[in-house]
Amino acid sequence: MPSACLNPRSDGQCHASPTRLLDARSLSQMTLFHGGFTGPCPQQVIPGPPSRQRTQTGRTNRWRLDRPFSGDLLGQAQVQRAVSLTHRTTRSAGTLRTRDVTSSRDPPFMLTDMPKTTGLSSGVHSSPEHSFYLLSQEVTQNAKPDAVLECLGSIWELHGQFLSRSETLAELYTNCKKQRNILLQSRAGSRQTATSSGWRGSAGRWARTLREDGGMGTSRGSLRRPILLQLPVHDPSISKEALSFALRTLYRPAECPERWEGSLLSVAIMLGLSQLYQRCLNEMMVNITSLTVCDFHRVACKHKQTTLQSACERWLELFLVTELSHQIGLRDLPFDLLLKTLRCPRVFAVNEYDLLKTVLNWTYLQLNTTEQTPPSHSAVNSFFCRSVGVFLEQTVGQLYLPLFQALRLHGITERNHVKEIEKINVFPPSWLLLTFSNHYYSIHSGGDMHMTDFSKHSIRFGMIVEGELQHYTRAIGLYGFYFLLKASRVGQSDAFDFSLERLRHWDPALTESCRTTQPFSVRTERRVRYQVRVQSCARGERQEKCSGVVSRVFGLSKRCCRSQVFTVDGLSTPLFVTFALAFPSP
Repeated sequence: MPSACLNPRSDGQCHASPTRLLDARSLSQMTLFHGGFTGPCPQQVIPGPPSRQRTQTGRTNRWRLDRPFSGDLLGQAQVQRAVSLTHRTTRSAGTLRTRDVTSSRDPPFMLTDMPKTTGLSSGVHSSPEHSFYLLSQEVTQNAKPDAVLECLGSIWELHGQFLSRSETLAELYTNCKKQRNILLQSRAGSRQTATSSGWRGSAGRWARTLREDGGMGTSRGSLRRPILLQLPVHDPSISKEALSFALRTLYRPAECPERWEGSLLSVAIMLGLSQLYQRCLNEMMVNITSLTVCDFHRVACKHKQTTLQSACERWLELFLVTELSHQIGLRDLPFDLLLKTLRCPRVFAVNEYDLLKTVLNWTYLQLNTTEQTPPSHSAVNSFFCRSVGVFLEQTVGQLYLPLFQALRLHGITERNHVKEIEKINVFPPSWLLLTFSNHYYSIHSGGDMHMTDFSKHSIRFGMIVEGELQHYTRAIGLYGFYFLLKASRVGQSDAFDFSLERLRHWDPALTESCRTTQPFSVRTERRVRYQVRVQSCARGERQEKCSGVVSRVFGLSKRCCRSQVFTVDGLSTPLFVTFALAFPSP
């Protein structure tokens, strides 16, 4: 009879096939495993060259080179799937409860049971859950968690000494702990009653019990298990990245995000992190840019943060035309905020025509939501020229009517700009007729303007003062009168002098096209009401100096062709200077 029977029959006798009889040599290589199965002994693997040694990654059967190279795309993908914790951190609480039902005697398999890795390779992207897990384990030195937070479809392992820094989580943890203790006591009494009556309970009834006590189980050692905390999120702006950063600040308060966003302020309020909340406000105040201003203003209005809201509105007054109008982020600017900025007398623009371009760009982006890049000026003009009928007289255009009413079309006086307004099919004929009639009247009446409110009817001209130059000038023309706007640095200090000087129509400071194509007035004297406003914005601090409305008669002689000098000191560059002019009627 053979020494090993590999083909047992149902009658109890062994059938030894010649091909399956084992000799003494093969039996020496057999080993007995648990359960009575035999197999060949594993042979010792002789390691190859150092460059080809392979190590196991994670708990899977995937292998990778010890020194992966950049071209090993398959190896990098296997490493990412093997060491990634996403498949564990995105488990629902139901998965945890199911595991306790099927094997209540075994301790729960938590993130801390994973093999400790030395880190990810440079080609593997770290998920928000993984970033939080690595930091928490580093700070706590791989301590077991006291609670498991289920939020945004993921689970986050928390420790009691750090969890208490969050008002929301600390209160939730305390309530769940009290509730669990009460349930455990009631389950202990019911278990004794059920045992004495011979009841054993089914898996379905135990599952209902686990769901009632928060998924922590009532088996042995359940007091040492983490408590499941469920925190619903009703704010769609809160992302996993923001939540991961907020939880990381519990363990390391000095942690810094890649960029400050409005969602960080929202999650700080949700978790009750007062320190992170104040830190977010301070950082957002000094990090307002064209990429963040719309997001910051939305969050500030939502949480009633008037200081941050005012800072965003002051930023728009200076940079709406100069920066945001050239960005695709202009689409995210709310209608009400844009209208409020246009109506503000402090809004900065080189001329009134730039404000019209900004409104046209914003309207174009609202009507063309698939655009992913800032549109060119010619593309915007072509879009409105193809409009069937006048845009503002259509049903769609009526929604944007207040924006165009806030513009000062009477301040657009250059010849090519006037032709463009007439060419694009945006304004009703009545608007164009009124605007051109006012131009005609002012030119033929020596510059007199229909003006009732200086802050609403004055025409604005802007210039930016920056760098180390000593003098900044700009020549402008209005209804046949020409002026030179001047800004001069006082010595080597930070003070600047601002003034206004009238020019003759043949002055060399004017461009050749201005001298040959623009009208000029033969009046020797012209009463002008003007105002000089100087603004600056440095690290969230807005500064402003204003000369007030000044009335003066400008002549052509040297004695009366210059205005009073307005000196400003203590402002940081760049300076946004606005000269507002109006020609009152006698």
